[in-house]
Amino acid sequence: MLISLVAFYLLLFGKGTIAANAFSVLIVCFIFSNLIPISTVLVLKKMGKISDLDASKKEQRIFPLTLGILYSGIAFLILVKINANPLVQGLMFCYMSNTIITILITRYWKISIHAMGVGGPIAALWVAGFQFPIPAFLILIAVSYARVVLKAHTVLQVIAGTLGGLIFTYIQLQLFFV
Repeated sequence: MLISLVAFYLLLFGKGTIAANAFSVLIVCFIFSNLIPISTVLVLKKMGKISDLDASKKEQRIFPLTLGILYSGIAFLILVKINANPLVQGLMFCYMSNTIITILITRYWKISIHAMGVGGPIAALWVAGFQFPIPAFLILIAVSYARVVLKAHTVLQVIAGTLGGLIFTYIQLQLFFV
């Protein structure tokens, strides 16, 4: 989730003119893509709705992911309303739509949400002109390696999550927000 905040920050403050509402936009992004989702996972764990903070059991992932769709959908609407940078709106939209895709896949197979969550922001930053393939590749490798070493996922699940995040985000941003 830290990666999403860094991506939103770079999209808002990293290049060119900084919009007057950039700080407000960043606060909305932080609240809906970090603060509320993390709080939700902690509450769901405390309530016993998920067995661990990663929702490792495939069946336990649907409810938190559905809430994630709700949170990013609300954030997207707020970002549109306050006229946020189109790529910021687009990345938030991609969090919503990629999570829908993740739920569809999760019904049958456990894809790496962490890898998808890293691939998406990297694609958004690439579209915005932040083309640093070596640092992006190193971050992807580190997250992917950790997920496999922790036995949270297989190599194939991590590759699918990474490619899904990169490809789905890139296509959506190109079609709707560039």
